Amino acid sequence: MDLREKPGKVQNFLELMLRVRLIAVVVMVIVTVTVLAKSWDFLVGLPIAASEGLGMWLAGIDNVQGFWASSQYLAVAALAGLVMFIVFGGARAGIASVVSAALLGGALMVMGGSEDLALPMYGILALVSLLMLLFAKLSVACVLFPFALAWLFLCAILTAIPWPAEEPMNLVWGVQSAFGFASAMAFAVVAGKHLGAGAPQNGAIVKAAKQLFVPVIVGALLLEAAITIDMLGKANVIYGILRYLLFVVWFFVFLVPVSSFAPWERLRAGSRRVEMKDKKKKK
Repeated sequence: MDLREKPGKVQNFLELMLRVRLIAVVVMVIVTVTVLAKSWDFLVGLPIAASEGLGMWLAGIDNVQGFWASSQYLAVAALAGLVMFIVFGGARAGIASVVSAALLGGALMVMGGSEDLALPMYGILALVSLLMLLFAKLSVACVLFPFALAWLFLCAILTAIPWPAEEPMNLVWGVQSAFGFASAMAFAVVAGKHLGAGAPQNGAIVKAAKQLFVPVIVGALLLEAAITIDMLGKANVIYGILRYLLFVVWFFVFLVPVSSFAPWERLRAGSRRVEMKDKKKKK
């Protein structure tokens, strides 16, 4: 009798994505380069609009009641996402998600709607992420550079689709970027934990993605619903569903497989630790 646990559908899907990861890279490169060739200003347009919107929103908040009234749906969705990251990924995954989202929000605040700071910040992100990938022996370093590449791809997709004029693309970009960064860093922390336990590289990546499957798909759904509600009924639900599906596909079909090219093996422990939930098994 085979007592080994059979992989579920989610695990089979994630393993398949790792096998076809080269296809994901080719698609990312083609789409991003095509959009850049037609209109490279999307690199600065979306973050500038998001930065201006964030500044105007913060300027209009006088107290806690004002904050709650203007962002209660997003705040509840973000809090729910944080709780899910902690429950499914652990405390360190929750901390990583909060810190990463705060860093992106801080970068937008520093930008202050300035066109002159957008491209330098992209350059700083690329340089720091590449140096960390090459030299830092950290799990987040293995995901930061792949995230930067996949992030450009996500921006290209959001720019290429002809959205209705009333769609709040700066808000969508800001929320999806923050949640995508938070999810990527939480994923890195969980994968690093599995590698520290001696799991092989692909096994650790699949385990981490599987572990965060619910937080990502549910958190993204809650945030997209919050954006739709905050549009005061003007948003088209069909486009909201499309944005949600785009984000989920981006994370599990592109970001996770592409991150497997990073040098995760240097984080793997020399010996493998096995946790036995049931010490006594029935024969």
